[in-house]
Amino acid sequence: MRSPSHGTCSSIVDDGVPLPDRRRTRPAKPADRRRCALYVDVVELDDPSPLSDDRVTLRRWSFDDLGCVEEASHDLRIPAATTVPAVFSPAAGRTFIERQWSRLDNGEGISLAIHGNDIDRAVGLVVMMLRPQPGVIGLGYWIVPSARHLGYAAAAARLGSTWALAEGGFARIEAWVEPDNTSSQHVLTSAGFVLEGRLRSFLTTGPTRTDALVYSRVTP
Repeated sequence: MRSPSHGTCSSIVDDGVPLPDRRRTRPAKPADRRRCALYVDVVELDDPSPLSDDRVTLRRWSFDDLGCVEEASHDLRIPAATTVPAVFSPAAGRTFIERQWSRLDNGEGISLAIHGNDIDRAVGLVVMMLRPQPGVIGLGYWIVPSARHLGYAAAAARLGSTWALAEGGFARIEAWVEPDNTSSQHVLTSAGFVLEGRLRSFLTTGPTRTDALVYSRVTP
């Protein structure tokens, strides 16, 4: 990102990516948690929440998280790169949260709140959105300014990506980051991602185009 204040906001956040062209549905399976009826090849979109370690819990968004959305809306970078409202109101915040719920229902991906266990509140977002390639999912995240540089983003990236490559059934999880976003690059390497290469003139933020560094984790 273009300023240190943008901290741990990745380039691909809660805005969608194209769904695969090849989709098929199967009968829903009985389960004790919410499931989506869409399947991408053999990978089922499933709500993994809550996922937790000693640092964060990745959980379903709640209207109690409006304070987190409001703080994110005041950041210079987050609303420009995501669907967080640039002008906050309670109605706009609730619409944003409902949109996160719809990611799984629509078969786009999974959007979860990052809950700081030590401060007992939402501090950001982690999202895993389907890529067009079978078995591939994209990671994005942001952290509100008051909770940056405390390890929440790295913990969330590690927790979410570990689930995706194990219980989630994906073969690859990747993230695209602007070259000057050194904070996000540090988050990804701390979470076990490996830098693969550079895509030139790949990302857009408003009228601006920039390169993207590609980071990934894959199944062993």
